Amino acid sequence: MSEALDTAPYIMDSAWAYVWRGVLEYQRGHYQLARLSLRRALVLYPDPGVRGLDTISPGLANLLDVESRAIRTFRAWDLDQPVRWLTAPQFVYPRELRRRRVSGPAVVRMLVDTLGRVDERNIEILETPDSAFSTPLKQTLSSVLFSPARIAGKPVRSLVSYRFNLTPPAPRDPVRLIDLARTQLRAGQPDSALDLLEQALDPANGATRAVRVYAELVRGVAWQAKHDTARAAGSFELGLGHYRQLAAHGVDFAPFLRSLADSIRLTAPRE
Repeated sequence: MSEALDTAPYIMDSAWAYVWRGVLEYQRGHYQLARLSLRRALVLYPDPGVRGLDTISPGLANLLDVESRAIRTFRAWDLDQPVRWLTAPQFVYPRELRRRRVSGPAVVRMLVDTLGRVDERNIEILETPDSAFSTPLKQTLSSVLFSPARIAGKPVRSLVSYRFNLTPPAPRDPVRLIDLARTQLRAGQPDSALDLLEQALDPANGATRAVRVYAELVRGVAWQAKHDTARAAGSFELGLGHYRQLAAHGVDFAPFLRSLADSIRLTAPRE
């Protein structure tokens, strides 16, 4: 067998040599070596056309079948049962694309393995309204769990394509986001609060200048909770500066916001 591998003129010949080396190793009781030889044969040629191994040993035929299903990729027309979604994709819309309200169809092709998983490297973006969607789409699909395709009741690797209609989420109420951030601060979660404040200040959510003042003041409190006095001072300075500008133009702030601004003016750290 080693000489046959060294002198094989074609890939198919090498695949056959590996198959028969696997047969010999299996008969000698070297099952792991047999598995490795069969796997190498299938990598060289996914369907080497080997038939009748069950006449030698049912276990050998089963071993080839298991290795074949783990390596060979099947198309939709080969399958008895197609891939099914087990978990819904949790797509995070890129912030810049949400801000620009970019939407449209996306078409992806991916390889689902026998465990129902998708490796990010095996996802191909065929169509997308913007190239910035490519990375989040791959990250989303690689985190989804599928029920693998099956042939004769056994799981197989399969190549599938899907079409998605990407639509940016509706704008969120920025005041509600800031209120939630304050709740997180009271619970001792400044990082979660900062994330909510970043969302509140996203232009896609249409915060007014007064609401942005509210967000900046609360962001200063969040940085203060993280003991980052420089950033806290910067947020307070920005928020109070805009507060004074709007007040000078006759903006009547809500009582709770006036109270917040007053308390910060008295206690805010200075760089």
